[in-house]
Amino acid sequence: MIKVLVTNDDGIDAHGLRILVDALSKHADVYVVAPADQQSGKSHSITFMREVSPQVRDVKGAVAAWVLDGTPADCVMWAIDYLKDEEGITPDFVISGINLGYNTGLAAYYSGTVAGAREGAINGIRSIALSVGGQDSLNAEHFDYLIGLLPQLMDMSMQIDPGIILSVNAPDIPSWEIKGVRVAEAAPRGYGIRFFFEKKKNGNYQMTGAVDYLDDNMRYDIDWCAESYVAVSPIPTTLSDPVSLNRLKGLAVNADCITLIIDPQEKMPVRMKNAGGLIGNLDKLAHAVSRMGMPLILAESYDMGEILPQVKQYAGEAETVRHIHPDVWTAPDLEKYVSSVDCRKVLIAGAATNVELLQTVPGFLRRGYKVAVLEDCCDSADRTGHELSIKMMEDMGCSISTLETEVMKLAGSCSRQVLDAVKNILLT
Repeated sequence: MIKVLVTNDDGIDAHGLRILVDALSKHADVYVVAPADQQSGKSHSITFMREVSPQVRDVKGAVAAWVLDGTPADCVMWAIDYLKDEEGITPDFVISGINLGYNTGLAAYYSGTVAGAREGAINGIRSIALSVGGQDSLNAEHFDYLIGLLPQLMDMSMQIDPGIILSVNAPDIPSWEIKGVRVAEAAPRGYGIRFFFEKKKNGNYQMTGAVDYLDDNMRYDIDWCAESYVAVSPIPTTLSDPVSLNRLKGLAVNADCITLIIDPQEKMPVRMKNAGGLIGNLDKLAHAVSRMGMPLILAESYDMGEILPQVKQYAGEAETVRHIHPDVWTAPDLEKYVSSVDCRKVLIAGAATNVELLQTVPGFLRRGYKVAVLEDCCDSADRTGHELSIKMMEDMGCSISTLETEVMKLAGSCSRQVLDAVKNILLT
């Protein structure tokens, strides 16, 4: 039996939670930790400056249940630690809800329901947030469709990174009136709903929300819910935007190029005669680019094994793209990462010269980039093919250069301290 941790933001006695637990208990061991009272709008707040008191409760269908005088994030955080330390259990899923009220679009920022799922995802546990549009529905029929979707939603969650939440919103209508399921983006700020303070007759203000704007493009979660569909939206927990990260790195160090290392993976050097020299030079290249803080992209082929440890130690500051075909431009993210850096030059290294490099270079040239191929940082099992490919890339218009030449050009725009560090890297 899989193990599911259930929480919510409406409180442990909420009708939606009780229906969810009862349904899950048919095919899972269910553990419940939920707030003592209403926590809507608390987002991902945590109880940091006071003690919390978990109390055992009876919840039909649950193996065990506790109520906690804290927020949804508190509940999941406490439950994960308690279940691991006291019961030797790690949940397979965190499911938060079923919430009363949509958590579409902007509402996901403020939602305690979504925050409960987010805390699970932060801890590497696949997590789902469930919401129904009505604010006070106690009609079980209005939860039926979501309950029936649970196996499918859990399977969908298994197909994506555990750090991605599935936020699921269903309209508050009987199940037979729901038209189906649509996977859609969560609506951006300024679309679909807005929150504001409304002035009351006594002079005080109260937070309220209203539908702001809907169009007929059917792109966002709230659009589909308005048309009687269940909307499923993947929401990441990452705090960084890779496109902005690359652009700012380029601005911070006045970078005039990107470095691309193709397939620096375990299976790459097996048949190469000068494998040791190639790996050593790729190590120096990755180290020097990392030290200068300049944009580095690692292309990783699906069938070539793990990134070489000599390069992997610098991969934390690099973007990684994965490709199936030899041409790295077939990787979905390469265009996005390359275009995010305001420069027109690329340094290319890696393997194999007569296959991956030869097929990838034309894509940069067509896009107007100046390409420098680092001859001492690339190789092939076919030495004749390597030399022929170098000549072909030169004929295409590439500059054929070396590690030391190109890296020292880059280091010249850096501070004296960084320049000296790069010199030491190249000489080591």
